[in-house]
Amino acid sequence: MKITKRLKILFFAFVICNSTLAQEDYNYSDELLTTTFKAYQAVDFDMANSMFPFVKQRFVEHLKDTTSFANPYDSLSKHISIQYSLDNVVKTYTWSQRDSGCCHSSVIYAQYKNSSGSIKYINLKDKDDGDQDVFILGVHHIKINNKPHYLLLGWGTCCGGKHYSTAKVYKIEDGELQKSDTAFIGETSIFTEANRGQDIKIKYDEQKKILSYFSYPEDEETGFYGKEQTHTQWKLTNKGFKKEK
Repeated sequence: MKITKRLKILFFAFVICNSTLAQEDYNYSDELLTTTFKAYQAVDFDMANSMFPFVKQRFVEHLKDTTSFANPYDSLSKHISIQYSLDNVVKTYTWSQRDSGCCHSSVIYAQYKNSSGSIKYINLKDKDDGDQDVFILGVHHIKINNKPHYLLLGWGTCCGGKHYSTAKVYKIEDGELQKSDTAFIGETSIFTEANRGQDIKIKYDEQKKILSYFSYPEDEETGFYGKEQTHTQWKLTNKGFKKEK
């Protein structure tokens, strides 16, 4: 009897322990947002348009919770793009706003950790003076004037059979993530466009500290781009990116 009683006690202790661990492993935020985006991406455009304000509001509510900054969002990342800087200071979220138009509209948010350790978030479109909708391809931690900056590479496309890539630099100043207009010597940011069948392949080489992409000459008569391909490179110096000849 004593052995049976002990076995029962051990069994219930095992069940309770596993139940507790399962609750700890359960990522409620990841599960809820994943379910939300699955539904949003599965419906037709009319329904998606009606759902959009709710989806965006729910997403922002989770960004307000500072613990979301450390959340890997393993499931959600299969439905939206999530990018990190290597120093774990900046994290971006990009997802497509579904509509029936020929443009690919995007929603872009960034979370960041300032010098005091506070976690904040912003709508990157509120900080950017450009009109382009982009999807973040990468976030790179760089240094300019010996201070940390963040290079964000983006891609987008709209009507007219063209696509484009962008490169913009941000910095955390006075506790806020702000766009730098002096990071590219002679330019405020990089914007390069091509016909949809042409490769741009914008990328940043961390080892060589070189930003590179392909660009094409514009045909003024047709409004499209010629076949001649130019490989453009910008070298990161302590003063910023300098265009190489």
